[in-house]
Amino acid sequence: MSKRLLVLAALPFLGGMGAHHFQQATDPGRWAQARELRTVFVPSPEATKVASMGFNMVVADLLWIRAVLLFVDFLESDSDDGVHWTHTVLKTVGTLDPAWRTPFFYGGGMLRLLDNIEGSDEIFADGMKAFPQDAYFPFSLAMNAYLHHKDLDLAVKYLQKAAALPGAPRWYRSAAAEFISRRGQRTTALLYLKEQIQNANSERERILLDNKYKSLQHEQVSEMLQGRQKKWEAFHGRTMESIKSLVPLPPDPLGGEWIVAVDGKVRSSVQDLAVARQTRNEERAILVNP
Repeated sequence: MSKRLLVLAALPFLGGMGAHHFQQATDPGRWAQARELRTVFVPSPEATKVASMGFNMVVADLLWIRAVLLFVDFLESDSDDGVHWTHTVLKTVGTLDPAWRTPFFYGGGMLRLLDNIEGSDEIFADGMKAFPQDAYFPFSLAMNAYLHHKDLDLAVKYLQKAAALPGAPRWYRSAAAEFISRRGQRTTALLYLKEQIQNANSERERILLDNKYKSLQHEQVSEMLQGRQKKWEAFHGRTMESIKSLVPLPPDPLGGEWIVAVDGKVRSSVQDLAVARQTRNEERAILVNP
């Protein structure tokens, strides 16, 4: 075979190698650009329904898959860019296929973990409208009201609504009774969070829910210890200075140690650092904005 034929035969191979190397060189920039542009498109629910031309369920499926895949990235990110996008996509999916329970069921929890509580309320409310006999949605609205809005009256309202539905779990009724009597609220919230942890779709989601669970546990145990502290001080007629006065002590749910803080309250050493940090931030805000 002549040298010319060898060169001609080698050209496609060399060209392929060159294209491969060029692609490798451009991939980082191309994927970086894709990361920047992938959430630019925010569909309008009504416009998307018209544009789907009758293929509502197909478009809803595609948008839901995209939302689930990006949700994990948004949890890991410190940016809020994905919050509005996720909320709009969930609203769009609900508009395209209102008979599909899954996006309402998981979507409200997704927005809650992204710290968009109002958006979470909206998705759960949409789910309640689409599935009026489903107790999960008013119960989830009750937990949002209690855990995030600190609105006990609203929590009671939704809990009563959830408990009154025919298919509601039995413990919803006892939960509603406990909330009405203003006792045992945290027990209900802990049961709810435990259920959410079991249904978590990612490790990051599980960690966030578990942190909230431990925080509520800490509130519960610290209130019990503060009650013991008041009894000790009333009995001895003086301020308690050492946590050793309350031994034996239960484990700290936050993983720290129980201490008598500077303000005289019993709390976890981990929680005390957070309180000190919050106090410093408030003092700085006062200095910056007199």
